[in-house]
Amino acid sequence: MTSTGRGARLLDWLLVLAISVLAARFSGAERWTGFNSPDSEFYASLALFGDEVTSRSEPAYTWTRLGYIAPVRFLVTTVDPWLGFEIWRVLLLIIIVGSVYALVRMQSTWQLASLMGAFAALNTVVLSFVGNSYLTGTVIAGVLLLVLLGAWPVVGSPRWPWLTVLVSGMVAAWLVMTNPYGLLLGLSIWIPLRIMRLVVDGAGRWRHLLQDVGIAFSGFAVVFVMFLISGFAIFEGRNWFDTYLTWNAQLDYASFIGDSTTWQRDIALLLPVLAIAIAVVVAVTTRWSRGAVAALLVSVMSVAFTVVYYVLVPGPWLESPTYVAKLWPGALAAVALAFGAMAGRRGIGWPGFLLGLLIVPLVIWSGHWSIDLPYFVGVLMALLVLGIVIVAAVLARGERAVAAGVVAVVALGSLAVGAQLLQNGRGLLGTYGQFPFRAAYEEFNIEMLMRSKVVAEEFVLANTTRGEKVMIWTDPDRLTAGIAGMQLWGWYNNVPEGPALTNDGIDLLAQDQPSSIVMYAPQREQIDTFVASLPAWSLPSEPVCTSVPFLGIGSPEAHVCVTHLRWVG
Repeated sequence: MTSTGRGARLLDWLLVLAISVLAARFSGAERWTGFNSPDSEFYASLALFGDEVTSRSEPAYTWTRLGYIAPVRFLVTTVDPWLGFEIWRVLLLIIIVGSVYALVRMQSTWQLASLMGAFAALNTVVLSFVGNSYLTGTVIAGVLLLVLLGAWPVVGSPRWPWLTVLVSGMVAAWLVMTNPYGLLLGLSIWIPLRIMRLVVDGAGRWRHLLQDVGIAFSGFAVVFVMFLISGFAIFEGRNWFDTYLTWNAQLDYASFIGDSTTWQRDIALLLPVLAIAIAVVVAVTTRWSRGAVAALLVSVMSVAFTVVYYVLVPGPWLESPTYVAKLWPGALAAVALAFGAMAGRRGIGWPGFLLGLLIVPLVIWSGHWSIDLPYFVGVLMALLVLGIVIVAAVLARGERAVAAGVVAVVALGSLAVGAQLLQNGRGLLGTYGQFPFRAAYEEFNIEMLMRSKVVAEEFVLANTTRGEKVMIWTDPDRLTAGIAGMQLWGWYNNVPEGPALTNDGIDLLAQDQPSSIVMYAPQREQIDTFVASLPAWSLPSEPVCTSVPFLGIGSPEAHVCVTHLRWVG
């Protein structure tokens, strides 16, 4: 390798790192973005407290998400917990930026790759989900990395092709331990890319196929076993396979459906479709270059898999922002491949690069967009962006290098800004739709809320012991369910709902016979009312209570109390 090659590679790594850090720390992006589901609290609590939580509560399938829990637990127990969460956030951004950057860089110049990486890092969907403890940010990073590894032998020239296959298997194990849906989505893209490579190989393709299978399985097995071992270490005595199979068999995904037609009105879904259209345009104008064909394959397979899965397994897949966001790895990768193929080795030149730097503040500004957009407006915006891409793709085939580079950047910038407007303008659609993507840049006091939740859980752990059967009661409106989520709030460990126990509720509680009950409410009086309804023969202890600052519950504080029970008679 020449010194020039080493220098170029070092520059690439430094640019990826710089873009990631600038997006994470200096773009105005929020470090904590929260999520409107107790599930995000589950994973944060399991990463922070490990077996201390599961020893007091039936953790269902949540503890099996070791692809997030294990590495984050390592970080939060090695350094300050809040620094640990931040390190994970930045690591995910580095993977996302690095994957997008590499998909462009293998075909074009560092200038275009840098702009593509910056626009991806500043995207509100990306920043929203890497900024909370839900699994989606990890899935986005893992799927994008898997797509990069699949595309690398197609559009690039890896020094050791077998290594891309080995790492692909390792990433697959990471994904299955994080979210099996993410693994299936990633494989639905990775496998066609590998097939494309085998077709290009010509002679010896079957031998290469067998080698790929063996090498990928080896990488998968090693990482999968490592996660299993980490699971044994963090959650003593728990069986990953048994927990996963048992609890997932009990899930009825259809119960999550609030409106099965949401996908017909969600303008954010125009972006994955727009990625397909862009790939088609570039494929035609580049005479079906490898990069453009790979872009088309990635964009189509991402959408096709999602549609097929949604039909076969009715559930929250396109209702929740989380499953909308899981279309973004395919869309981002396809756009990166398409623009890399469009610009080619000629790139965008310094005029285009400088123009792109001027567009970066517009991308950040548009990330604050909070106005709902009518669907027809979204369609017009998508068509406008596509029109600019067509012009750029045609100019890229000509001799006017400066004009071609400038228009290509205008097209990419228009797409980046338009994406922010469409994502943030989707409205409150579907399950968990109240989570706005603009949370990436808007202060919703999530870090303060999260710190209060951690303090509340520390109080619960300090006032209960390992092995106790702890059950949960929250105020009837569930305003404090997010705090209770730190103790793995769920139907299997909830006290019968209501402001006070009814006779039927007392009977159900007597069947469960918890050792203690943790109670959460905006007002202390609500907890007192519930405690007064406990049967005298359960011998409830005097509640031990604390309060933590909290917003959005009609009270400046949330109250947390623990009472112990002794069942007699």
